[in-house]
Amino acid sequence: MEPGNAMLLGDGSVVPLYRVSDPAAATRAVGFVHDGDALRALDEDGGELWHQDVGAGALFGGFDFDADGWPDLGLARSEDTGKACGDSTILSTWVDLLEGRTGKLYSPAAPLESICWTFPSTTYPTHQWSSLGVLFGAGTKRLGLMPYYATTGWFFDFEAGAFSTIGSFAYPSTSSYDATYLDDQPNAFGTGTSYGEFSHVANGMMLVEGGQERLAFFTSARVVQYAASDIGASQLLADTPYLTGGRTDIVGRNYGLVVRDPEYPQHLILIAGTGADTIFSDMTTGTMESDPWGGIERHVSVYDLASSAVDDRYFSFAHDAMDGHKYEGRVVYPDGPIVRRGAGSPSRIAFNVYEGGHWRLHVTEPGNTIDALVLPDLFLWDIRDVDGDGRDDWILSPSRDPGEPDVPGYYYLKWRTQLAHWDETGLGIIVDREVMDAIPLLAATFRLPEKTSSRSYLYPSLTARQGGAMSLLLWTSDKVVEPLPLGR
Repeated sequence: MEPGNAMLLGDGSVVPLYRVSDPAAATRAVGFVHDGDALRALDEDGGELWHQDVGAGALFGGFDFDADGWPDLGLARSEDTGKACGDSTILSTWVDLLEGRTGKLYSPAAPLESICWTFPSTTYPTHQWSSLGVLFGAGTKRLGLMPYYATTGWFFDFEAGAFSTIGSFAYPSTSSYDATYLDDQPNAFGTGTSYGEFSHVANGMMLVEGGQERLAFFTSARVVQYAASDIGASQLLADTPYLTGGRTDIVGRNYGLVVRDPEYPQHLILIAGTGADTIFSDMTTGTMESDPWGGIERHVSVYDLASSAVDDRYFSFAHDAMDGHKYEGRVVYPDGPIVRRGAGSPSRIAFNVYEGGHWRLHVTEPGNTIDALVLPDLFLWDIRDVDGDGRDDWILSPSRDPGEPDVPGYYYLKWRTQLAHWDETGLGIIVDREVMDAIPLLAATFRLPEKTSSRSYLYPSLTARQGGAMSLLLWTSDKVVEPLPLGR
């Protein structure tokens, strides 16, 4: 039986699992537990593989920089400099990378101090190195490294037991971008330059397109592609400035989930909003406090890697109506938003929008952002094959029952989980099973080579082997983990 993507340990704790492709490995998956300074690697049955004192930091991963078939790790670290910045202090930040097979540490990039921002009404710092500073992808072990408010980024390779810099690139945040590249395009604000000052953190991945290793990412008001090589006039392969809704009064935030269409890989999809885990958190606490701004600028984009064209659909801006749209028009992405139609066919996209006090599940036409179907009072947590039968499962919760008043105010979902599947012929969702008094358990897991998020982690539904069966892990209304056995 497959190991699933999580372990439920005897003490009730849940540890995410990551696949090991090394044929010589004694386990098919590995989990990591970071407690204080200690980091433990566990096999798929919970046995300890290694134990290292690695120090404090935010653990992240999902890449395989040494190409040994084991998932590798990073630690985002910080040290207080004691220098004042408003009511806070400036931190020195850096990232260390670790071999997932052994726990060996490397330090590829130098530390950077926080930027201290001073505005008429406030002064505050933003930290430079974080778990978002390492971009990676499928088909290449090369890494892209860049700080949060970057001016320059770097490409790193790992060979013969050491990291080496392959090249750098000019970030689209300073005049060096305009001066360096031939294919830079005027920014979306019409300021007379291509670059946009203080462009936000890169949200994207390394990938191979047309046989070429490249870095593709969304940043403020644009999406770009760079050749994964040293800097030069032709290194910038594509530059597409755009503002959702054509609104020049916003800054062009492209925070959210980025996923490459597995069936039609020339499409890179951005769902700009917040994750389903924020609803899970609000359900468990009974408060609307998890990510109240919800990504701020909410929209869905389909970017064509070959043509560099963007199809974008605007939904809302949290600061409209004097910050009154924090929830109205909120876009919430499931961990799995792809509705597959077969290899070579563009997929549909599924996502949630809170509109008029009701959740609505949107399913698009293939390969674009136009609605094919909108289902009211239904929330999608995830799409993935949880039972291993080759068919994707939809994991849902209703937010309103038919007999309840059709009025605004159904933000909280029912404590109810539905397992369903998509009917492509009839364009609809067919519910196969319903479980009362529980919602799917979501937990932070590492980003994937072809799926990433500006929130540092992914939050999939979790499956674990329990009692000889594969089970979907549920979180009950009594706040305990309950395995739901899955039939095949």
